Amino acid sequence: MSQQVIDKAKELAQIIALSPEYITMRATEDAAGQDEALAALFDSYNDLRAQVEKLSMEKEPDFDAIGDLSRDLETVQDQIRAQPMYAALQTARRGFSEMMAAVNGELSAVLNPNGAAGGCSGNCSGCAGCN
Repeated sequence: MSQQVIDKAKELAQIIALSPEYITMRATEDAAGQDEALAALFDSYNDLRAQVEKLSMEKEPDFDAIGDLSRDLETVQDQIRAQPMYAALQTARRGFSEMMAAVNGELSAVLNPNGAAGGCSGNCSGCAGCN
């Protein structure tokens, strides 16, 4: 393995770590972790999900109870989505993901200059990507 490639990968990682998108995402994740209302909702969601899983694994599952818990799960999920901090977190993560997609697109374009968008050359021989 080329040490130069590893060194450049480390350099890229350091640059990414200093990007506004990464810094914003990390700060927002930290803030979300301190949001007591959001944490309580996530705890409730995880508890309900565990109950659904437990009931589903029983020899004779109580489908009425599972349905009730599933509706409760949806309600809590809606409450989570309604939290301003959750919306901020999703926005920050989306910004970072978009930046990383652009980085990956550049890598793909350099490594496969004759390929179509997404790195596909259009020649399906030897490729199982679309099948």
